Amino acid sequence: MGVTDIMNNIRILMLPVILIIGAEFLLIALYYFLYYKKHQSDRKKINIKQLMLGALFIGYIVFVCELTIIGRGSSHFMQMNLQPFSGYIDAWKKYSLRDLQNCIFNIFMFVPLGVFLPLLFSKFKLFKWLLPVVVIATLSIETYQTLTGAGIFELDDLINNSLGGIIGYQLYRLGTSIVQHKKVKMKSLVGNLAIPIMMGLIFVGMMIVYAQQEFGHLTINAYTKSNMSGVDVTTSLDLHATSTVAPIYKKIIQNDEVKTLLQKKFDLSEFSRQDIRGDRELLLKDKAENSYTLFISAEGNWSLTDNLYTPVQPSSAVQETLVNKAKSVMDELSLLPQDVAFTALDNGVFQWTLPDRAESNQDYWLGDVDLGLKPDGSVYALSYSLHQHQLIREVNILSPAEVYERIKNGDFPQIKFNALVTDEELLIKTGDQLTIDLIELSYMYDTKGFYQPIYRVSGTFNKKSWFTLIQAKK
Repeated sequence: MGVTDIMNNIRILMLPVILIIGAEFLLIALYYFLYYKKHQSDRKKINIKQLMLGALFIGYIVFVCELTIIGRGSSHFMQMNLQPFSGYIDAWKKYSLRDLQNCIFNIFMFVPLGVFLPLLFSKFKLFKWLLPVVVIATLSIETYQTLTGAGIFELDDLINNSLGGIIGYQLYRLGTSIVQHKKVKMKSLVGNLAIPIMMGLIFVGMMIVYAQQEFGHLTINAYTKSNMSGVDVTTSLDLHATSTVAPIYKKIIQNDEVKTLLQKKFDLSEFSRQDIRGDRELLLKDKAENSYTLFISAEGNWSLTDNLYTPVQPSSAVQETLVNKAKSVMDELSLLPQDVAFTALDNGVFQWTLPDRAESNQDYWLGDVDLGLKPDGSVYALSYSLHQHQLIREVNILSPAEVYERIKNGDFPQIKFNALVTDEELLIKTGDQLTIDLIELSYMYDTKGFYQPIYRVSGTFNKKSWFTLIQAKK
């Protein structure tokens, strides 16, 4: 879940919270004007500020319950992840901002608890009383989620939520110090912001290390090693142990001139634009006021689509005419490299493809281009996922025999290859049978856009089709 998704969910969940807090404030106002002001002697017994803080605290509790308990379903019954800092490890291995955001959000969620408790209850001004309450609160949520299937019991959540409560308490202490001394004392500032400062330094250090690495990370490396004790792993393959090498390529992304090219070719004008996590979506219109959507992804792919047209299958005679028209359009756009294969598909769609030639050890193009034409020859769709791959250098890779040893040692990811496969079916345990039928070299992109060699290992797991992917580079 990214920042946009989180913010959208928060906006939805905040409505009942706002209504509850608003009702509480209304009751407090009625109490203040109808009773409190008329009974001067009772002013010391009830603190209006405390009532308002209490109203906000109740709203906060409702908000946390909405996020963690209410309406979460029951698909994770008795599932646990007891590996500490697994979220941070996965975020690093994938170099995924989205995964890191989830960890940080779990910290932020409990920061208000560390602020509210000492403000409302004098006992919790002492850290020794506050910390157990914070831990018990997050432990209760995790236990509830586990027993009801509303979520997975994750040690990471327990750590992050507790950390958030501690940061909240430190912010309370910092605020108290500023109010008491009428100024910001450096010792108090550094001491009470120690945890956020330390986390910030760690994140900056990770970014520096990542920037210094030649290649990016492969998402397939974000896994927990399996216990293969009592698991029968076999193969009939003749696996060689000879060391070998394979090339690594860099995908060249050139999206800067796409919008200008298409606007000029099809006489389109831009009406709106939206940027989402590096992707761009533009609404364009032609002179006849027909609207088109141009989507340009951060990975270098793009597509232009007529928003109102429904594809139809042209007649054979029209199809022959469209073939020449399609080739003419692509010649005018100058988007295709040499030796590209041409295919006529259904509904006036034409495709140009280039196969993967990673074994060629030289620069090459990979991908496809689809062009959709209306019966009158005008364009209703154009999608481009063709990229030049620049040879960087050769690297030493694992031999098939070494890959097989990694499988026997449990050093591989269990991949959910379709929606029907459950987590329980992929759980490796004593008595399971794993047969390796094929180990072949393939490629995938890393987080820096390099095209790295990987091994695709396939076979059967307990007599069912199975495969995994393993980084080939040593």
